Amino acid sequence: MAVTLEHDRWSVSKTDFAAKVMIPDLNGFFGRLPKNRTLVIEPGTRALVIDDGLLIGEIHAGSYTLESFLERLQFWRKKQATIFLTRCEDVPVDSHADSVPCLDGVCFDIRYRWTVQVNDVLPFLLNLMGAMESVSVAELENLLKPIVGQAVYSTVGQSSFDDVRNADFVSRLANGIRSRIDLKLERYGLKFIDLQSAECVGQDGGLQERTGEMWLASRETQLLRAASQIESEQLAAQLNDTRSKVPLRKQLREAVSTDALNKVQSRDDFDRLVAAIDKDRLLRREERESLVAAYEERKGDRNQLRGHLLATMEIHREQELDGLRTEMDFAVRTKSLEKQIELSRLSQTKDAQDWRHELEREKEDAAHRRQQKMESVKGRWERIRVAGQQKREELWASLAHQQRAEDLRAEMELARANRNRQVALIQSELATRLESDKLEIQKRQQEWSLEFSDKKSVSQLDRLQRIQDMNAQFAERQHKLRLELENLKADGTHKREMDRLSAMSGLSTEALIATAGTQNAALLADLKKHEASQESTKAQAQTVAANQLNDERLAMYERMNSTEKAKADAIAEAYKLAMTSQQATVQQLVIGQTQPVLPFTRSPAMPPSMAAAPHLMPSMETWYVSLNGQQSQPLQLSQVQQHIQAGHVTAATMVWKSGLPNWIPASQLIELVPYLGGGLAAPPSMPPGPPPM
Repeated sequence: MAVTLEHDRWSVSKTDFAAKVMIPDLNGFFGRLPKNRTLVIEPGTRALVIDDGLLIGEIHAGSYTLESFLERLQFWRKKQATIFLTRCEDVPVDSHADSVPCLDGVCFDIRYRWTVQVNDVLPFLLNLMGAMESVSVAELENLLKPIVGQAVYSTVGQSSFDDVRNADFVSRLANGIRSRIDLKLERYGLKFIDLQSAECVGQDGGLQERTGEMWLASRETQLLRAASQIESEQLAAQLNDTRSKVPLRKQLREAVSTDALNKVQSRDDFDRLVAAIDKDRLLRREERESLVAAYEERKGDRNQLRGHLLATMEIHREQELDGLRTEMDFAVRTKSLEKQIELSRLSQTKDAQDWRHELEREKEDAAHRRQQKMESVKGRWERIRVAGQQKREELWASLAHQQRAEDLRAEMELARANRNRQVALIQSELATRLESDKLEIQKRQQEWSLEFSDKKSVSQLDRLQRIQDMNAQFAERQHKLRLELENLKADGTHKREMDRLSAMSGLSTEALIATAGTQNAALLADLKKHEASQESTKAQAQTVAANQLNDERLAMYERMNSTEKAKADAIAEAYKLAMTSQQATVQQLVIGQTQPVLPFTRSPAMPPSMAAAPHLMPSMETWYVSLNGQQSQPLQLSQVQQHIQAGHVTAATMVWKSGLPNWIPASQLIELVPYLGGGLAAPPSMPPGPPPM
């Protein structure tokens, strides 16, 4: 595919049919281009944009920048899409079909060129292209060969030898192909344009006489060769059976045409003659019985007998070839359906599943019709054989032709019914998709209109807001200018007044009185008298205030001395109490323990550790506190401090430690005072109990 993204040029060559280019990010795609570089779509190339399964526009050939590219696609919201590239003109496809039998059984090799074009890109991407990045003309021909080939096979198969040889067969073949594949191609988004040329080469070897043994042998050879080119297990089995009977029938014809028939005198002799030739029992029982019956019918006249036997054998060969032809038609039809089923698996949509079910049902119908045609062929040649028994051998060819015409009419009616059913299915599928696409386009148009209106409204509001801001800024500047002007005027007046006052400030009162007017001079004189009286009053007030300040300072010093004295007394009392406690502890350590330990009911008992270890040093003092009226466990000083910090022990809590004669409030212990956050508190009215021993 000649999609030269490296040089930013999109084109489709003569050998290519279509390609798709994924653009995950439009800004990033164009952002990688060098400066002043653009995207070029070559002439003759169609570029269609697919966004989220919807065809949103076509980009014609030309050069595009990011801005001009987006102008073509107003509804491209996500800025990511798939670009489908194909050729603008009709694409010619060269195909061939070898050994195609006509109605008379003669085979033709057909070379034909047909043109096709993408009619609807979405079905083409979904139902035919699938995950492929590109499709060449050769790949397209390979994908559609079973479908188009089956149309050629059916058209030639319904035409006589003279019709195929006719000069206007190209138009006949074009109409036959169009009527058989236009509906199928429509589902793949393609359109059959025309059949440009067709060359039909017959394999009859130039025979002019279309009756007789040579004509029949030529048809037989051609059908066998045509059947060998079709891949089918059932057809291969029947082909082997037919081929094995060819030399056998040749021996039978020679036996009937020579003097060997003159030696046969009875029915049994003829039966033995046939059995001697058919040693492998290749002939069907019905065929052998029909030959024996033909001998019995005309054994009285040897000349008529030979002609009758040869005609009977020809009927059998024609029946064999018709059966082979039926198998060939079924194999070609099945191959076309299987290819369409395979293509339908490229898409997992509900429409694709419905189409696949329709094709599978048609395949089952084809198998059923094949069985019916085989029975019809058998019945037709049985009627011809009966007519031959009535001495009307000359009518068997016309009867065979009449039967074939009836079969063709029935087959065409059935094909028309299938076509109508497929047309309804595809039309329903297309109508659903078109309706969905229409709704999606309307939705995008509405969203785009709303977005455009919002942008327009926002733009108008922004414009009004900017005008209002400009007006406000202009009014604010005018107000500032007026204020500045007024301030300048006030500053000038103030400056002049200050200069005048500054000049007058250096003058004495007498000078001011001298320079002032009469009224101002009187006022200045009164002011001078007032200032003199104020200075006298101020001097007296300063003297009284100094005396009062000295008295207040003396009283304050006395209060401070009394406070310091009270604090010193309290500290001395505390030290005195501590010394008393230490003396009692030393006395107990010297005298020893002489009284038994009493259990504690309302007050804590003496800790067991004290009786067991009376020799503890003061650094290993054991403490007890009263918690909720109960004696605590033996504690260290750090643990008591933790209870104080937790709020369990306050200044009024009763505490005992080693060396104390009685329980005392915590506030009276020097070790705990710094942690209680306050001064020494008075002991409670009732201690918790007697001191532990």
